[in-house]
Amino acid sequence: MQRSALMVYALLVTALSLQPGGVAAVGAYDKLAHFFTYAVFACLAWHALRVKRSYWLVCLAILVYSGALEVAQSFIPLRMMSMLDLLANAAGLVAGMTAMYFLNRRRSHA
Repeated sequence: MQRSALMVYALLVTALSLQPGGVAAVGAYDKLAHFFTYAVFACLAWHALRVKRSYWLVCLAILVYSGALEVAQSFIPLRMMSMLDLLANAAGLVAGMTAMYFLNRRRSHA
């Protein structure tokens, strides 16, 4: 179930990222949307993995994929590549990874 949720989420992120004309918010809210989108991505990835040792590699792959989506946006009408979006994606991934680390640590000590 968790892997299915991760795949559906990845497809949703892809579809929204490649929409012509940009359906996302503008300005600071856009960066917050990127941040939270990728924080959720990190949390879903944690739950989808059976072997947690590969978690950081999966998150790295998600970051590379987000970079590919940013490059792809440069070829879509009324969209553009943004390094700030990529930075917000990376920050969201790190925040999600950190949250999952501390939540898991707390559970194992309880």
